[in-house]
Amino acid sequence: MVKTSRVMSTEQCSACKSRNPSSLGVSLQIKEDYQYLCFNCYNDMMAEHLGIDFENITFSPITLKDTDNREHTFHFQTRLLGYQIIIEAREQLDDDREGYHFSVLGDADDDLFDLFKVLFERMRRALNQKHIESCDLTKHRITDQDTVRGYITCSREGNRDHPLLVIDGKEIEWHEFGRMISIYEGFNFKLEIFDKTEEK
Repeated sequence: MVKTSRVMSTEQCSACKSRNPSSLGVSLQIKEDYQYLCFNCYNDMMAEHLGIDFENITFSPITLKDTDNREHTFHFQTRLLGYQIIIEAREQLDDDREGYHFSVLGDADDDLFDLFKVLFERMRRALNQKHIESCDLTKHRITDQDTVRGYITCSREGNRDHPLLVIDGKEIEWHEFGRMISIYEGFNFKLEIFDKTEEK
């Protein structure tokens, strides 16, 4: 069993003994024992177990500007998922709010720098798009493009019946999104859900 930590606390890696935010590692359950491993040590363990040659590469944080000239700083995580590799970019915020989140998936023997280039271009394109804008009536409204892209996460209250959406790097509560689309009464719509490592 493998679970990814999301709480805003720190853990000590069982292998290298470094302390990291819990979100930068995984907790492993081996029989009755739990161990926390930072992503680098987890990747090393996975590579050894699978008998593959893998080198951990650390990507430095990057700051990009959106269409409103606001800066967004991203930190990167690389994880081995069996014979595949995922690189994730998460926006660094001052609190526990959700911001932009991007991912790219490749094979474990792919060139990590090539995968990173794909991820970077995906990030750049997304920050050059604007799906919602400020509105006095509903706080936010959908732009004239009538298209919304974002990702789904859990609400702060943990209520699975009311997910939290992140659109343009902003948290949008489910009821707020409902108010945003209420002006489209009588229109048809298309809702498409796809894996976080895909781009559409």
